[in-house]
Amino acid sequence: MEKSQLCIIDWLLTKSMQNVPEAAKQFHAWRQIFYRATGDWPAPVDRAVIGGFITDCAAYAFAAGYCSALQSLVPELPKDKITSFCVTEAEGAHPRAIKTTLSPVKNKEHAYSLNGEKKYITCADEADLILAAASEGIFEDGKNMIRMVKVDSHAPGVTITPMEDIHLVPEISHGMVSFHDVAVKADDLLSGDGYLNYIKPFRTIEDLHVSAGILGYLFRIACQYDWDQAVRQTILSRIVMTRTLALSDTNSPAVHILTGDLLNRTATLFHRIEPYWETVDKDARDAWNRDKALMSIAQNARTQRLDTAWAFYEKGKHSQDTNLSLKLTGLPSRFEIFGFNINLNFAEVKSFSW
Repeated sequence: MEKSQLCIIDWLLTKSMQNVPEAAKQFHAWRQIFYRATGDWPAPVDRAVIGGFITDCAAYAFAAGYCSALQSLVPELPKDKITSFCVTEAEGAHPRAIKTTLSPVKNKEHAYSLNGEKKYITCADEADLILAAASEGIFEDGKNMIRMVKVDSHAPGVTITPMEDIHLVPEISHGMVSFHDVAVKADDLLSGDGYLNYIKPFRTIEDLHVSAGILGYLFRIACQYDWDQAVRQTILSRIVMTRTLALSDTNSPAVHILTGDLLNRTATLFHRIEPYWETVDKDARDAWNRDKALMSIAQNARTQRLDTAWAFYEKGKHSQDTNLSLKLTGLPSRFEIFGFNINLNFAEVKSFSW
């Protein structure tokens, strides 16, 4: 059963009135605490918030958001395993850059063979499962036919190599993975188009869930170091906004527009709390100053998505436009926010303000 919009806020406030427990310092210990703390929370975005709150390390808050985003994208993924999303290759992450191949084979035990290499893999060493983008061939229009494949990270033919030149969130491993004749069963193929159903929506899903994890972490720090009540209120407000959007259809132009505003407001919050970091332990402060740049990565892609979303409305296209691959009905017609029931009639909505 879906929890109320304010359940996560009530949980945070209740925990904040208690002594904030000491956070785990190693990833393995943190992940076990994360699994136990989030087991009864069905919404991945709530799990991201909790994962951020139970750590004093921005890197693990990012990991909570990243893992929760993948569970939102692929709900059947186990909640007690770490999954890595593997798309980027030597020439980038665009569909045409994907050279990893998924080829059918005549074998009673498996139906396909996976071959190729990926780079910049988040949680490379910690991953139990890998979601890899692979090409099944070329469409008639010349576009790459992408399929997402689920692979056990310890399967024969899977080799993970650490990458040492990653300076952000060094507490989390990054690496490269190679697939050499990795056996893949038909049940391990994710349904639908690999790009449209997984790679493209994950960009926004990841933004929202990582934001949730970071905001949960900031609320912990604000409570632990007794930051002003007004700052804590603002963080909680951003969490509610993030949660509303994360539970909506991330293909919606309305969601992209509101996400753009949310990310801008979150950036403003980062500037606002800069003086407060002087009260924080030096190691945590230095790590935050190093890792907060994560929220600015892929800004060009976000800007492009935002422009496309506004174009949907500015061109007067109020029905589904397959060229833009966006849907008008992404936000729920009724949802709860700050304890009030909100009803929206999108046929009558001309603009949004938040």
